[in-house]
Amino acid sequence: MKRFMTVFITFLFIISTSVVTASPMDTVAISVLKGPTGLSSAWMMSELSRTSPDEFEFITASSADMVVAKLLNGEIDAGVLPLNVAAKLYNAGVPVQALAVVGNGMVKFLTTDSAIGSLSDLRGKTIYVAGQKATPDYVFQYLCARKGLTAGKDYEPVYSLAYPEIAAGLASGKIAYAVLPEPFATQAIQKNRAIRTPVDITKEWQAATGQDDYPMSLFVARRSLIESSPDKVRILTDSYRASIQRAIQDPAGTGKLAEGLDLGISAQVATVAIPISNFVFIEASRAVPTIEALLSVFLQFDPVSIGGIMPDSAFYAQIQ
Repeated sequence: MKRFMTVFITFLFIISTSVVTASPMDTVAISVLKGPTGLSSAWMMSELSRTSPDEFEFITASSADMVVAKLLNGEIDAGVLPLNVAAKLYNAGVPVQALAVVGNGMVKFLTTDSAIGSLSDLRGKTIYVAGQKATPDYVFQYLCARKGLTAGKDYEPVYSLAYPEIAAGLASGKIAYAVLPEPFATQAIQKNRAIRTPVDITKEWQAATGQDDYPMSLFVARRSLIESSPDKVRILTDSYRASIQRAIQDPAGTGKLAEGLDLGISAQVATVAIPISNFVFIEASRAVPTIEALLSVFLQFDPVSIGGIMPDSAFYAQIQ
């Protein structure tokens, strides 16, 4: 997030002084993230580009930072963002609303240490954590805190490595403890069968919050699009839901399609990634309790990361 703060501030000023409007005649531009997250969009991209090329346009982006910039400058009308980033934009006055949760929890704790059986056993350990100030970081900190462990005091988190580097370090035995999202966790396990997952992060979350899961990815759109073109929004959400269902049912076919769409991931890797990526499609208005449970954790550890407050009810779009 730090990398795009200058862009964020500049374009937030533009957004605050001008309103980008969408009419029913406009082509709707949707950003698709390259990599594992974008796999769920593959069939939607293929279908709508074939059947409605004048109505829907797809623009790939290599990072969430780029999606934010494209939203702020009016280049796109919809896209997928991490939950906390979407909430921060909304709380900053950017006119976006949440349409659906499209990816649920997929964070794993991994270790080659056979003595670890619970989070309580991590006292004094150095743990490589994927994504400082992102969902894996704060979910892990929250669950550790419930066991009496404070980051930087009772265990040492390390944030200096990218996801693939952490996976490679685990696989080679250079890293003994790590927190990683899928598919990187499974990629590490496949290369080193000594890697274990003795702590189930999702079960720990369920016990702590009473929620079945936590949302990782949120599909958002400009309020102007939702208000002016509800028919297009419905087509888009129906297509996305169907795309996710087909991806889950046919990982190999989706992998081949995604590779052809240049989504930054090979067919072979995509085929392995899809079954473990926890793709879902839950309308945001129906996912408020799970969304707020995770945002509460961000508020606890870093209120600025979501804009200082819990988003109000207007954050959640009502899909007509």
